Amino acid sequence: MTSILQFILAVAAGFIALCWSANRLVDVASTLAFRLGMPLLTIGVTVVAFGTSAPELMVSSVAAYNGSGGIAIGNVVGSNIVNIGLILAIGGLIAPLVVKARIVYRELSILLVATLATALMLMDGVLSVWDGIILSVAFFAYCFYLLKSSAGQEGEQDIPVLPISTLRASVECLVMLVILVLGSQLLVWGARGVALAMGVNELIIGLTLVAFGTSLPELAAVVVSARKGLHDMTAATVIGSNIFNILGVLGVSGVIGQDITVDAEALRIDILMMVVMAVLLAIVVYSGKASFDAEKQHGNLPVSVWKVSGYKCLILLFTYAAYLVWLIMNVS
Repeated sequence: MTSILQFILAVAAGFIALCWSANRLVDVASTLAFRLGMPLLTIGVTVVAFGTSAPELMVSSVAAYNGSGGIAIGNVVGSNIVNIGLILAIGGLIAPLVVKARIVYRELSILLVATLATALMLMDGVLSVWDGIILSVAFFAYCFYLLKSSAGQEGEQDIPVLPISTLRASVECLVMLVILVLGSQLLVWGARGVALAMGVNELIIGLTLVAFGTSLPELAAVVVSARKGLHDMTAATVIGSNIFNILGVLGVSGVIGQDITVDAEALRIDILMMVVMAVLLAIVVYSGKASFDAEKQHGNLPVSVWKVSGYKCLILLFTYAAYLVWLIMNVS
């Protein structure tokens, strides 16, 4: 029988793997952006954001294939709530977020539309095959538009560049993403074992730990990006990851699951909270334009930049904390 010490060691090893690989991922992704002449935020909403969403894709796809529709959909909904309410908030508290116009007008708008559309799809309690196909087509269209619109744009010049080739940077990106995924799975396994050994309700573990655990790669990448001052990467990773979760992960799950039946009553508050967090994020970001206008006059910030201060990130964090308290109180 596995002892609690082994679970604790797994948690420690998972954290070490996450911290190291996330730090390296940000460096090599920045280098890759420079080598390819791509804007850093393009790498953030593609390589890093999609890659760190691999745990959600694996968990939800397997759950959908095995007929566990609640887990498949709940994982995506919970992860999107965690990404905004906890991960982005933490990144903003470490270093105030500075969001460029492209993220504000394109990625954030796409996230809002995708979130609202998905909520409407799930109101009937079924994620049908056609729903999955629509989401998947929208996801591929978004990827195509992303790559096409980034062509010809000048790359960032004020980012850390490692003395490595483009090929090595690409390979290291993939390797670091794999380590991120494996590290997160090891950490979730260990934390779940510790919780069960201490007699914590397994339902609470499933509702909180699965969503949080699959979001650990985003957390690691965002924290490292924020500490390095890569503001484009911080915001782009979270927003891009949420878009991937809704369009990509739910799309694949809907196609694989063959009409997933959802307990609409049980997920009603969670789906509502996912919408609330997306709208609240938009309000927090858009309200930063006032700060932008004031500081632009003094030449402190470039044109078309929105600043999200720490206290606004606290609003996101407190909203998530209130949801978490409600969740625990209602399942205990």
